[in-house]
Formats: sequence, structure tokens, C-alpha cells
Amino acid sequence: MTARLSHRTASGRRPTVKTLAEITGFSIATVSKALNDSPVVTEDTKARIRAAAERIGYIANSRAASLRTGKTFQVAVLMPVSVAEGHEWHGVEYTEVLSGISQALDGSSYQLSVRVVRDAADGRRVAETIVRRGLADGIVFSGILADDPRIAFLKAVGFPFVALGRCAEPEGYAHVDIDSGWVAGDATRRLIAGGHRRIALINPDPAFAYARERIAGFRAALAGAGLAPCDDLIAEGDLTARFGREALHRLRVLADPPTGFVCVNEATTLGLLAGLRDLGLEAGRDVSVIAYDDLNVSEYFAPPLTTYFQPVEELGRVAGDFLLRRMAGEAPEDLIRVFRPRLIPRQPDRLARDA
Repeated sequence: MTARLSHRTASGRRPTVKTLAEITGFSIATVSKALNDSPVVTEDTKARIRAAAERIGYIANSRAASLRTGKTFQVAVLMPVSVAEGHEWHGVEYTEVLSGISQALDGSSYQLSVRVVRDAADGRRVAETIVRRGLADGIVFSGILADDPRIAFLKAVGFPFVALGRCAEPEGYAHVDIDSGWVAGDATRRLIAGGHRRIALINPDPAFAYARERIAGFRAALAGAGLAPCDDLIAEGDLTARFGREALHRLRVLADPPTGFVCVNEATTLGLLAGLRDLGLEAGRDVSVIAYDDLNVSEYFAPPLTTYFQPVEELGRVAGDFLLRRMAGEAPEDLIRVFRPRLIPRQPDRLARDA
């Protein structure tokens, strides 16, 4: 075995599957199946073949594999880039999503291919191009609408995909999501327990599926406590810091203003805190603010805020794993995970006496 290895190395030729077969004594078919993680090959055999591949510097010829299998070994991620003016925070979380997906793909034959899109409609057109031209073997995308054209199209053509979110009909496709209804409801119940009766929900555009889930959870919490609805305190916008600031100013001039706030993300929360400062108010003293956080920056707000935290990188990692399994033929119904974020209490969130 040593002589063969030295001979192949000295030849200067790139090691092939045939080289591995000669070195290990296994057939070319067995080596190929082992390298592709086939379940018909034992784990011990896979380990021996992989170890030999590492020793001789074997690198899979993806072009040859593509010709043989019809696969591109590309995973397309549709990354939305907002056209909203002043969208200060947008895109930060997508680096974390990409990091998680990359971790899941590490060690596989697949590489990431990022496709920038403007919105869901543009994403639908890009997805159709990818499918029609055979540019990738699977797709991951986020920003799910209640009636999402990307999901409808990809389900119809049977193309492997994973959605970071759920549309109004959550059946029949692989997805990873946050239980947004639970988050909004639990945050609202926390504020109610602190004595608040007028609570605002800073929310995204209701076209997004998770925006509707948040409203449902918010309303259910108030109804469950026997309180009057606070629908006049639901602010909907583009999730920028600017929107959070503007929403705070609009809500605080009402005859019966909110004393508690449930914010959808870090950017709107930061804007809301700026709006409070404009009015000489402070979170934790004059009002209570609860945030949702996927980057764990709320700890550094002044003051630090109570937060529901879910690392977005973990969502990306699970989505990447699900896509690998989906492309391998696993049923989409078996590839569903909905997270409930972890509560990090940093404030008592009680109603101020003079609120």
C-alpha cells in the first residue's frame, strides 16, 4: 500500500476514484458510494476510504460528477435586499443565516450560490430561472408572505427547497421558523402581569405571514386576560429604526397612550428607544419595552431590555441541514422545525406609577 501511494504521488497525476480503489482494495463502485455517503456502505468502510482520500489529497471532480449525475452541486440562497430608504439594519442578520447554512454544507459536495432579490415576486422569478436553467439543486429563502409565490411555484414543480418561515398554509414543504404568535403572546402576557393595560405591538407589514401570527398572539393574550383590545396600538411598517422612532411618536400622543411595547426586531427597538429619548422618557422607568432579538444586541441597549432571543445562525444551520436531506429525497413533511426563543429578562417590565 505504501509503495502504491508513493508511486501515485510521484507521478504528479491528480488522484482519482480509481486511485482510491487501488490503494484501499475496494471496488470503484464501493469507493464512489462511500464518498457519496451511501447507506449501503458500512461506516467502517467509509472511514477507511475517507482516511485514504485525505492522505493522498483526493478532491472530488465536481464537473465529472455533474455530468454523471445531472446535479450542479450548488445551493441557491435568495437574499433579499431592501429598497426601503434608510433601512439601517437590513442585511446584518443575513450574514448569520449564510454562516449557518455554510456550516451545514461543510463537508458535503455542495457550495453556496447567493442570489440577490428585491422582494418575494422577484424571488419567484429568480427561482423559476434557477429551475428552468438547472442552476442549482436546491433553494433556501426567507421573508415568507402569507400567500407566497415562491412556495407555490416550487411545490408545484417539485423542486427541493427550504423556507425560513411559513405561509398561511404551512403543509407540504420543508421549513424552519420562529413561533411568532407565541413570542408576541408571551411578551404581552408578561406586560399584563406587570400591570400594563395599554400595550403596543410594533409589527411588520401584514403581508408577511409572521406579522399575522404576531397579531393573533397579541390579541389572544389580551382577550385571555379579559382586557379590551389594543388594535389601535398596532403599528405596522418596514422594520427600520426610523419606523420604530416614528411609531413611538405617533402612539405617545394618543389620548390613552401605551405604557408597554412589544417590538418585532432590534432595529425598531433601537428607533423606539431614540423616540423615548426625544420625549424625555426612558424604558424601564416610564414605559416597558420587550424586544425580539436574533443577534443578541439588546444587552447593549441603554437600558438593557428584556428580550426573546433566538440565534439566527442556528436557523440557517437547520435550514441547510434540511435542504441536504430534502435534496437526498427525504419527505418535506419530515423536515419542519419551529423554534420558541429563550426569554432573557433584564427589566422588571412593571407599570410605572405615574405612567
